[in-house]
Amino acid sequence: MILSVTYAIKKVTVYPDRARVACAGTCTVDKHTQSITFDDLPLSLELDSVRVGGRGTARVRLQGVDINRQYYEQAPAASVRKLEAQIEAIEDEQRLLADAKAGWEAQMAYLDGLRQATSEYAKGFARGRMTIADQVSLAGSLHARDQEVRKELRAIDTQSRELQRRLQKLVKELEALRAARPRQRYQAVVEVEVLQAGEFQPTLTYIVRQASWQPLYDVRLVEDDNGRFLAIDALAQIKQNTGQDWSAVSLVVSTARPALNQRLPELKPWFIDEYKPVPPPQPLPRSKAQPVRAMAAMADVVTETPLTASVAAEVVVAEVQDSGTAVSFIVPGKIDIPSDGSPHKTTVGQHRFDAQVDYLAIPKHTDAVYRRAKVVNASQGPLLAGQVNLFVDDVFIGRSRLDYTPADGEVKLLLGVEERLTIERELIKREVDKRRLRDERQLRYGYRIKLQNLMPTQVQLMVEDQIPVSRHEQIKVKLEDVKPAPAKQTELNLIQWSLQLDADAKTSILYEYSVQHPRSLDVRGLMD
Repeated sequence: MILSVTYAIKKVTVYPDRARVACAGTCTVDKHTQSITFDDLPLSLELDSVRVGGRGTARVRLQGVDINRQYYEQAPAASVRKLEAQIEAIEDEQRLLADAKAGWEAQMAYLDGLRQATSEYAKGFARGRMTIADQVSLAGSLHARDQEVRKELRAIDTQSRELQRRLQKLVKELEALRAARPRQRYQAVVEVEVLQAGEFQPTLTYIVRQASWQPLYDVRLVEDDNGRFLAIDALAQIKQNTGQDWSAVSLVVSTARPALNQRLPELKPWFIDEYKPVPPPQPLPRSKAQPVRAMAAMADVVTETPLTASVAAEVVVAEVQDSGTAVSFIVPGKIDIPSDGSPHKTTVGQHRFDAQVDYLAIPKHTDAVYRRAKVVNASQGPLLAGQVNLFVDDVFIGRSRLDYTPADGEVKLLLGVEERLTIERELIKREVDKRRLRDERQLRYGYRIKLQNLMPTQVQLMVEDQIPVSRHEQIKVKLEDVKPAPAKQTELNLIQWSLQLDADAKTSILYEYSVQHPRSLDVRGLMD
């Protein structure tokens, strides 16, 4: 006897490129039961990944599982069937309107015939059977009926347009759903031997494609009486188009990348040869799909965990588990994710880290002063690489990207431009000294960088500039008369100043450099 079990998806673990689905059902088995079927499984299922298990008061021996294709006259998904029924209802309404329109158009043709029968009216006048008053009354009646018929025709046209718009919308929705839910599905047939009758709760797990997740972050710089801190909301953006809705499931997102066939890549010989066009391949004849046999293995029994509190989805925080090889985020509660490919976001972490804020200016390129924040990841788990939406208080300032940061690792983020810090770089000296006795030419440049802090607090400001780097042994470049002294000068003549600017303070940086070379040498690359 074949027993079809009613099952529900209990738990889903989403990986970056696929998902593991765990289902559970309940049935009553006896010694006549030979097979238990799980119907309506998605076509995105990885056939080799199917595993079965179960427990209950019945003693059941699992012998194996076959995966077969099922074909339907109607699409199995309830949402698809609902759309098909709505489309059929609209098409029926359109046919009723078409019939009604045909009847009114027939009346319009009859009225036109009456209006055109002028010769008959003339005979009536000649024989005295019709008076002018009768003619006027008839014309008025025809006009009134004509207006009534035209009003009904306009109403039918209006209804037809509305129905057509609704029909087009439903057809597009149906096409999108049919792509994910075609009129064929998989069926898992579990062969069993019942040693003792009773209640049995079979479980089925499998891997599906067309499911993925990626980390997203909302990072907000906040300043209060206790100082500055970064509020980081970590979110998981999940998409799935597997052909099976996930309704009220326990959700886990994981950084692991499972593969059904894990192999190291191999380098093979790299051949080159004369190009010869290859004729297009001929299509192969289709062969009948064979059922796939998979080993039966005991799967983890899925149990439901009741919610301890009703919490809005946007503030639910996941439990982090770091196994060393992968990080998993266990989302509390039950989650609904439809199989429509739309992004679904759930919060997996909320953090508040004390921030060290400083500012960076590169006045040679721009007069903007950039705000930077540095924090230490004091959470229990890592921060995964992902896109970041940046805010200063409630103002959105742009997007960035966060690199993978382990626990206790350092996070550095650029947080937009601070308009209350101004900087200006100007050329104040350009002298040419021709030393004829030594046949040399010396150029001397001087710059002033003016800075002003319009903020109500002291700030730490890093200023970066540069002088040329000689790539010729006869060209000498030297930094001279620098005030204040730079904090750092690299071998490539990148110069950094680290300054503390008090509230409403102004200051300047002055520096000069010289370029010396033989007069006969034509120097290229001096920008100013």
